[in-house]
Amino acid sequence: MGRIADKLIALACCVPALALAGTGFATTGALLAAAACAFAAELLPDRARPAPALCYCAFACALPVASLFAAPTAYDLARRTPAAALVAAAPAAGALLAGAIAPDAALCGLIAGVVAAVLAVRTETMMRARSRILRRADELREHELRLEARNRDLLDAQDYEVRLATLGERARIAREIHDNVGHLLTRAAVQAEAFRVVHAGEPAERDLAAVAATVREALDEVRSSVHDLRDDATDLSVQVRAVVERACAGTDVAAEVSVEAGEVDAPVAACLVAVVREAVSNTLRHAHARHLRVELVEHPGLWRLTVTDDGAGAGAAGGASGMGLASMEERVRALGGTFRAGPGATGGWTVFASVPRTGRRPA
Repeated sequence: MGRIADKLIALACCVPALALAGTGFATTGALLAAAACAFAAELLPDRARPAPALCYCAFACALPVASLFAAPTAYDLARRTPAAALVAAAPAAGALLAGAIAPDAALCGLIAGVVAAVLAVRTETMMRARSRILRRADELREHELRLEARNRDLLDAQDYEVRLATLGERARIAREIHDNVGHLLTRAAVQAEAFRVVHAGEPAERDLAAVAATVREALDEVRSSVHDLRDDATDLSVQVRAVVERACAGTDVAAEVSVEAGEVDAPVAACLVAVVREAVSNTLRHAHARHLRVELVEHPGLWRLTVTDDGAGAGAAGGASGMGLASMEERVRALGGTFRAGPGATGGWTVFASVPRTGRRPA
């Protein structure tokens, strides 16, 4: 819209030249031709925009009075470079030297051309500055989005490390209770039963029986707590990521892990983690892959696990009927699931496993 307004101003500056030259058919037609060329240039691509201006310059050379209205032409040429506006002034200078136009009218036309050239330079400078500002704003926004994404990744990694450390500590506490407190309580229960047998028929037998029952109850509570701690330590997302990270550490394989699953039963978690461990191991040993993707998704009726790589094919290199594949298939089918392994649709090797959420074994 800024260029359209500038050209309207340039045409308005041609009105004094029109008044001095007279409003005859030739002058009016020349002004209309200048307006048509000026606005036709706005419909053309950038490279072709000088074409209407050059055509009008040629027209002005043939019709000297048309050189009085070359201001819009000077505007279009000055958009390329200010010196190009001199081309629009050449027909007027030639007509003035030949005496074909009045000096005062020629002066008004030249002044209008100068005004148009100044408007063109100003507008182009402003538009280039605006374009630079917008480009810089886009770059800053892109940089901001990259920083936000990196910050989210860092927060996710921090949460993952905290969760991994928490689960590791819970597992350690469960082991300590099981190995130490559990054994001590078991020994105490055995000793209390032994003393009860030794003092059978004596008044102390009833008291020793109560002590043995209390110790057994305490042992049951400890076992329940240990199982609860171990169940809390079974975070499938953390376990799958830890398995892949440990397996790919020190290799050139770029691993990508995506886990979208909530609470998983302990047998299902053990099965899926074992499948991931074996599939990743096969890829590292046989596939010669550069990229590895592990995807675990929880659906309303099942858990779906997919391990894909871009290598030569783990089955082709390591044996399609190897012990590893057989073990993975047995684990999955034991839970009533489905297992497939073979070349991928776009190359590489794909391991697919699905386990129903019911967890019921096949008949």
